[in-house]
Amino acid sequence: MFDQLFGVDPASERTGKASDGLALPALIVAGKRVSDALAMRDLGASGQKCFVLDAFLDALELAHSTAGDGSIAITLPQPERQIRIAASVLLPGPGGACLPMADLPRHLPMRLAYDAVAQSLALTTDTALPVLMRLERAERQARLHPDAARAAFPLLPPPAARFALWSADVALALNSQAGTHDAGANVLASGALFGLAARAGLSAANRGVPSFGLTLSEARDTPDLLGPLHARSLQLGDVASPAQPLIAQGLSGRGLVISSRPGWRADLVDEITLSGPLPPGWEAELWNEGRLVAVTRDADASGNFRFAGVPLRLGDNVWQVRLFGPHGEATTQDFNRLIGTEMNAENEIDYAIGFVDGGTPFIVGQATALPTGMAGFATIGWGVSRALTARIDVRATASDNPALALGLNGTLAGGLFAATLARDASGAPAGAARLARRVGSTDLILDLASNGRAAGPSVPALSRQFSSLAALKARGQLALGRYSLPWQIALQAGDLRAGGTASDLAARLAVPMGRWQASAALGLSQRAGTLQGMASVAASASLGRWRLRAGIDAAKAASWQLSGTSLSATRSSSRGSLGIDVDWQASSGRIGAGVSLNRRLGPFNLAASAGQGASGWRAGLGLSVGLFNAGNRWQTAPTGLARSGAVLADLFMDDDGDGRHDRGEAAVAGGRLIVDNSLR
Repeated sequence: MFDQLFGVDPASERTGKASDGLALPALIVAGKRVSDALAMRDLGASGQKCFVLDAFLDALELAHSTAGDGSIAITLPQPERQIRIAASVLLPGPGGACLPMADLPRHLPMRLAYDAVAQSLALTTDTALPVLMRLERAERQARLHPDAARAAFPLLPPPAARFALWSADVALALNSQAGTHDAGANVLASGALFGLAARAGLSAANRGVPSFGLTLSEARDTPDLLGPLHARSLQLGDVASPAQPLIAQGLSGRGLVISSRPGWRADLVDEITLSGPLPPGWEAELWNEGRLVAVTRDADASGNFRFAGVPLRLGDNVWQVRLFGPHGEATTQDFNRLIGTEMNAENEIDYAIGFVDGGTPFIVGQATALPTGMAGFATIGWGVSRALTARIDVRATASDNPALALGLNGTLAGGLFAATLARDASGAPAGAARLARRVGSTDLILDLASNGRAAGPSVPALSRQFSSLAALKARGQLALGRYSLPWQIALQAGDLRAGGTASDLAARLAVPMGRWQASAALGLSQRAGTLQGMASVAASASLGRWRLRAGIDAAKAASWQLSGTSLSATRSSSRGSLGIDVDWQASSGRIGAGVSLNRRLGPFNLAASAGQGASGWRAGLGLSVGLFNAGNRWQTAPTGLARSGAVLADLFMDDDGDGRHDRGEAAVAGGRLIVDNSLR
């Protein structure tokens, strides 16, 4: 009976015995179904179609309102503009005001095509539609997994055992050169000792003084080390003291360092919360460097969006919150923070205190040629505001007056600055200023310094050489088609402590062109009216598994002369490498050559080399192995594990957010890891 009344063809529902001319086709826009049933009916015997305008605009999520005269005002986004359709062109209908389909292009930048068999309306338009914007956002947000567990590596407390050995690197070496023969061995181990992490090194040779070094340390996530000191880290033994502007360089030797600075955070300075008004029906997306990070549609009790735990890192932090309304409205809020390496989070105070006997080993070994002696130091930093950090440095020895430095570090007009005033160990005043700014694609650094009168091995190198100094450094990239040429240049001039003035120029240009690269360097130095210089040109290229390098050096004294040339070839594989080197020195006219081999033999690494140079024949042989303790079982590992640890990184697109590299998830090449403030 149903088929007799309405027929079996979908198109016959408007022509059968019970037809009322009403159709409910789906609305299709850009291949996406945005409405399942849009009311449409025939306009009498003409066969024209008329659709309910309100339902059509609701399906496209276009903002619209009806005026008292019956006209309808429609708001189109991007660019935002308003179109009014007069009541005279609208027809009455059972579902509301109806607009003839043929009249749609006269009022809106759209066209409709009706498919009676498939019962669908296909919309064609060049204008932005809110419904398509929302669907596009939903697709990219579906690829975001904000609740997925991410790998986290918290600091682990050392074991309670009085003694534990975690890893050890063992190396043996034999060397022969110019008729002398040397044999040596060294062991570098890490473990626990009396509740502290320990790193110990032992080296011995048939000539020279044996050395044994030991460093005990502890690091915590929270500032609860040593009670009222609120420290996060402690180092005892062979330590390194921090550098202090104008008054001391960083020194290594036996000593003690206590610090509240979380050194393991790498470049993370602070975590903040971004918030702002979020009207009902709107949604907010958080973007960083062109990447969607988070999304929210829920406002807090104050009607604001909140993105918590937003990291602030060294350098230029650029965060953007994109707000989207229900009818295609869009607005953005940008957040920019420039943070220098010597800046703290606002209201954060950190310190480093201790003492160091520079150049002297903790237990036994060969001291440096210029030991600096025992010195106590203290460094305190205070984040005065978001853009300003104050710093105080103090250094004292038994033989000199205490040295004091007061500094300000912060941001100014889109750049970084540092200003320091000091009284050095001789009691003389000193001062320095640094300005750093990016201009276009060029980074500029300007330094001005008056270095006081203090001298000695503990004073920074430039302070030992110059009593006053001005320097300008710049680096950038030159565009060359689809390539860019990195360049660097540095100029400095100042008054020498030995008397007279000096000026220096250094420049470098690199030419990276895919499988081959080239570089050129130039250095000029003028002392007492005499100009000296050096220049070099180098090139490298890949040829299968081989890497070829060549270079030419020249020097200027009385005139420019060729210094020498070099050529090398290296072949790498998964189990080792082979290197061949040839060089020529103009001063002696001799040609030197050498070959080196690195090979992994099971758990061992074998290194062998032989060659001939200005001092005659040389040969060397080395054997090393790394060991680590895993569950009371010793296993082998790459050497160097006891010194800095080892990480095998696998970067991939985690499409399902489960934290594992599953089949079908694409690997990411050329990734960057931040390791102790250095990009590797």
